[in-house]
Amino acid sequence: MRGHDWSGSPLGVPHQWPQTLRNVVSLLLRSSFPMFVAWGPRLGFLYNDAYAEILGAKHPAALGRPFEDIWSEIWDDVGPLAQRALRGEATYVENFPLVMSRRGYDEQTWFTFSYSPVADEDGTISGMYCVCTETTRSVVAEAAREAQTQRLASLAEQRQLALDAARLGWWQYDPATGVVTHDERYGQIYGLDGSGPRHVDEISRLLHPDDAPRLWAAVQAATQPTEPEPYAVQYRIMRRDGTVRWLEARGIPTFEGRGASRFVASFAGTVADVTESRLAEEVLRANEARFRLMADASPASLWLTDPLGACTFLSHQWYEFTGQTEQEALGLGWTTAMHPDDQEHARRLFLEANRTRTYLSMEYRLRTADGSYRWVMDLGRPWYSETGEYAGMVGVVFDIDARKRAEEAVEEASRRKDQFLATLAHELRNPLAPISNALQVWPRLERDPEEARRLREMMERQVRQMIRLIDDLLDVSRITRGKIELRRERLDLSTPIRSAVEAMQPFIESYRHALHVELPAQPLYVDADLGRLVQVFGNLLHNAAKFTGRGGRIVLKAKQEGDAAVVSIRDNGSGIPRDMLREVFEMFAQADQTLGRAHGGLGIGLTLVETLVALHDGTVEARSEGPGQGSEFIVRLPVAAGPAVEAVPADDRVLPLLPTRRVLVVDDVQSSADTLVLMLQFMGQDARAVYDGAAALEAWREFAPEVAFVDIAMPGMDGYGLARRIRERWGPSPLLVALTGFGQEDDRRRAMEAGFDFHLVKPTTIQAVHQVFGAPRAARKA
Repeated sequence: MRGHDWSGSPLGVPHQWPQTLRNVVSLLLRSSFPMFVAWGPRLGFLYNDAYAEILGAKHPAALGRPFEDIWSEIWDDVGPLAQRALRGEATYVENFPLVMSRRGYDEQTWFTFSYSPVADEDGTISGMYCVCTETTRSVVAEAAREAQTQRLASLAEQRQLALDAARLGWWQYDPATGVVTHDERYGQIYGLDGSGPRHVDEISRLLHPDDAPRLWAAVQAATQPTEPEPYAVQYRIMRRDGTVRWLEARGIPTFEGRGASRFVASFAGTVADVTESRLAEEVLRANEARFRLMADASPASLWLTDPLGACTFLSHQWYEFTGQTEQEALGLGWTTAMHPDDQEHARRLFLEANRTRTYLSMEYRLRTADGSYRWVMDLGRPWYSETGEYAGMVGVVFDIDARKRAEEAVEEASRRKDQFLATLAHELRNPLAPISNALQVWPRLERDPEEARRLREMMERQVRQMIRLIDDLLDVSRITRGKIELRRERLDLSTPIRSAVEAMQPFIESYRHALHVELPAQPLYVDADLGRLVQVFGNLLHNAAKFTGRGGRIVLKAKQEGDAAVVSIRDNGSGIPRDMLREVFEMFAQADQTLGRAHGGLGIGLTLVETLVALHDGTVEARSEGPGQGSEFIVRLPVAAGPAVEAVPADDRVLPLLPTRRVLVVDDVQSSADTLVLMLQFMGQDARAVYDGAAALEAWREFAPEVAFVDIAMPGMDGYGLARRIRERWGPSPLLVALTGFGQEDDRRRAMEAGFDFHLVKPTTIQAVHQVFGAPRAARKA
């Protein structure tokens, strides 16, 4: 505007301006404040350079234009102010908002305007002028101060609400004066009237003497200039009314200064009455102590979980049992002590029970501290808080390994029993089948004595096989009851070996095996039961032949090693899996358990062998390289010093003739009675048969037998009752022999108690009957 040519100016101002206007324009040009003048009928706009910044983008086209056109967007607000000035009334507008375009974008600003009228020399008001001052900074600052004030007020209100909600009292301590300023709740907690301020000594007198040192130590630690500790302490006070309350104080000190001059300017915080929670904690601790005592006294492991299934407590039995630490076991770490094969299943059951809040019952194997695994049972149930909220699971883990092993043993024994019974039926039918077949074709062989002889020998072999099976069963019973007794004698080990080889030779030859026997050149003496050793070596030879394919090879060797007599029986047969070398000696064990196995047997032979060898203070061992690699059984017996008495097998003895006696056979099975009568008559006896107890008593009066063979299991009057009746009527003179299928030791004892002199087990032999007839009377009940 400076230097501007006003000729032809649209303002309509004469070239010769009025003095007043010249004075105003001169003031405007000299002013450093933003100023403008609006003059003439159209209020033409004149302004200085400072005001140009306010105009912004309007500046190039604003000079000389009407005021209303320039500020049309705010004319509704400033127009009335201008009109008041033109009416001669000065006005003042403070902090007027104005959006200005600065730095390329619109910006909110505030200004303070002072409008004044401008008059001609004649006093006519022809215009107005305005002085502007931007107050944006002061407006923004004031707004910020107001917001801060409101925020602080709100925070104070919120703090008080929080303190009231938490039942907290507020305090501030001035170390310089010892004055404690506090709110009303603080006074209520301490049992004081109203709010502070109070001197700290007045409050100190309420502290419990046992807790005061600890409180002041906490204050000192929290207010030390270097490395202050957090201030949070519980202590007791003794109110003026005599009650004792537990309080909890927390605070934060404010420091001023630096370095060595650093000091506490103030110390402020909160206090709460925690008496109820403290008492509840003490009750909880007492209950927890009792619970832990009960848990530790329990023989089982107790556990607790939170609602999410994480284990929060395990009694010490768990840690002793598993060797885990708390850090390892809590949460779900306890599941890592399970057997790897059980982890996934057991963990799923556990989490599912926790999720569904149902009872838990599961069994799994748990690793013990020594690294072995034992079966345990884990039982759990959901538990709830006093408010009815689900709190988690509570449970117990106890060792069931012995029971589990027993159950497995029972299951295995049951399986073997079922297998044994099936095998027994198979093995008994095997010899019965050829006997039945031979009896059916026997009538057609009257003209073929050679074929009849062959069939008779075959039937004899099958009967011997059945007798052998039954004897083995009887021996099993004696083993289970510990009733096997040895009749030891000094003998050469070659004697039972030869007897066993002789007895098994037909069976071995039926398989076309080659048997090679190596015996020591010098006698090898042992103190043993001849019959039982024959049974041992016979069973081993029988097994070797049975489990070796036709045309195999069996080698029996006997020798002395140190103070032991060693007998080895080796074959090139089917062999034994390595994991069954120990198991083959268990009752009813079978290395080949398939239905299609080619070998018979009840699975009790090797059990008898081991038991009989152990009774002789010896050992037996099975060796094999595996299936198809053959087997070897080694028997070791203690060597005895001195000569042996050579025993002669019973079958080789010459049976002397017996004097003829009257013999009565009593058996409800007619075929059994009649065939025994034939045997007795063959031995030169006067024998007859009856088929029940009543008939026996009737025949006794007529026949007056000297000897009677009596069956036990007869309908009506059994053998025991008949023996007692005979002893009552005819005294001790008749020789009574119990001939029965019951061969247990208890059966033998009952027979002797009923009055029998001897006890024979069916089927009997001529040699056994001959021994009964030839035994002296003193041998009765021996």
